[in-house]
Amino acid sequence: MIVRLLTASALALGLAAAPLAAQAQAPADAFASDVNQVVRIKQGALKGTVKDGVAYTLGIPYAAPPVGDLRWKPPAAAPAWAGERDASRAGPRCQDVEDCLTLNVVRPANAKPGQKLPVMVWIHGGAFVIGTSMGAFGGDTEGTNFAKDGIVHVSLNYRLGRAGWFAHPALTAEGPTGNYGLMDQVAALKWVQANIARFGGDPKNVTIYGESAGGISVLYLMLAPDAKGLFAKAIGQSSFARHQPTPLKTAEAAGLKAAQAAGVQGEDAAAAAALRKLPLSAMPYTGGFIGRAGPILDGRYITTGIAQGFAAGRQAKIPLMLGGNSNEASLVRPQPAQLDAIPELQKAAILKTFDPANSGDKARIVNDVVTVQMITEPDRHAARLHTKAGHPAFLYYFSHVPADAGARKPYGAGHTDEIRYVFGAPTAPAKFTADDKALSDAIHGYWVNFARTGEPGTAGGVPWPRFGANEAQVEFGQGAVSVRERFLKDWRDVVEAGQPK
Repeated sequence: MIVRLLTASALALGLAAAPLAAQAQAPADAFASDVNQVVRIKQGALKGTVKDGVAYTLGIPYAAPPVGDLRWKPPAAAPAWAGERDASRAGPRCQDVEDCLTLNVVRPANAKPGQKLPVMVWIHGGAFVIGTSMGAFGGDTEGTNFAKDGIVHVSLNYRLGRAGWFAHPALTAEGPTGNYGLMDQVAALKWVQANIARFGGDPKNVTIYGESAGGISVLYLMLAPDAKGLFAKAIGQSSFARHQPTPLKTAEAAGLKAAQAAGVQGEDAAAAAALRKLPLSAMPYTGGFIGRAGPILDGRYITTGIAQGFAAGRQAKIPLMLGGNSNEASLVRPQPAQLDAIPELQKAAILKTFDPANSGDKARIVNDVVTVQMITEPDRHAARLHTKAGHPAFLYYFSHVPADAGARKPYGAGHTDEIRYVFGAPTAPAKFTADDKALSDAIHGYWVNFARTGEPGTAGGVPWPRFGANEAQVEFGQGAVSVRERFLKDWRDVVEAGQPK
């Protein structure tokens, strides 16, 4: 109760106060090369490029364009083509156009068909409204450095916003509804199973991983019946492990309202046809978009909330890595005044736990509480449930802040800050030191090891233990990796007491 009251206000402010930045797409010539490489799959031949020992096969259609009569339908089979298809650049972003269901494969240039290299599949974040498969939120996510470490790396686009997460009674009548973005992710994973061996990847050793909306997607994929057997390991970065899907009736009501505002009345087949003729721009989000789109409790692809699904043992029986950053609240920008808006007894419990020195720094306190409520406590809860079910779980906490960014990040590492470290690409805008690079090498190495074996190993010079009775996890602190037992236990405990059951 304590934290729920606080966070509801914080999230309401965040909808308008902290919109996510527009996503940069990798330049069209970023992977240009005088050397071409042709890969033949069932759809046809793909002509990619090779640069510095890494092969890039980009913009591969994994499903038919979801336009016209295919809008708000499960993804249809990808088209075939004659001749060699240019695969030298990524496809368009789904936040810009509907014809966007493409993926990218980046691998060692000397990888041979059937070589059985580990495969990693990246699912981008962006509140289910914005984002792109390559180049997002402070990191170049095409996977070049993973390929240099012997990984076949896949990054994918999936439908976003109204195109990807939308319900309406007229659409519900047609069949599975609402979670078109998740359906796309499943279709992409099926494409990987069917084709990745041609790129040297092992379809039996696939790790899915994602951040924020991508991390939420990872956990729902672990629970989705249609995704069973499509991957062997999973990583959720800032994955909101207590996320609750929107009830179908609630989503339908929102869809009806948006349709009616755009001039489409009714709930019959004629309404569905009229909706498919509308430009999606006719149904904009109002008041910001964080929290406006996302998973819907459709009863087919999503049948439960994440925590409830894990508690029931419905998740995939695979190794799982989870973690978040020390100031995840940067996503929603909670305000210090929110502490004064809650009852005194509840505020006293928060202050006793989060401010034992009585500093009175309300801005720091509210950021810590919201961070723990959104990410840090849910991660522990999911790890406990996964471990109890007999499956390996690994937790991390990313608190590192680049030296020259300290003044801009007084409350710690913000939402998305870990991405460039994971991809081994600590680049602009910050000026990175040798410590930053060393930490990036360690984090990237742990992810590579996990993809290979299901154990993070000792990439950072410190063995990363499984989450167990002592609830050990690793902290990526100021240029160092350390193991923490029962880390932030008091914070997590007081927050857990107020979480929905």
